[in-house]
Amino acid sequence: MGEKKRAATEYAIKRVGDRYYPVIMDRKAGGHYEINNPMTGGALSYNNPEAAEAYIKRARESEEGQR
Repeated sequence: MGEKKRAATEYAIKRVGDRYYPVIMDRKAGGHYEINNPMTGGALSYNNPEAAEAYIKRARESEEGQR
């Protein structure tokens, strides 16, 4: 039967201490990439999981719109 095709880009949230980092998963490489904050140049992070989840939702919607 048909194999389920995974999305080219997958998102997740990494927690470090009291910060939440939206990350891009790279299953082929076996790791993840932190997303850069364009305002500071550092890694994008939030102090609550709801905000990080909202970012991931917007990123997925944006990706869907580009297809």
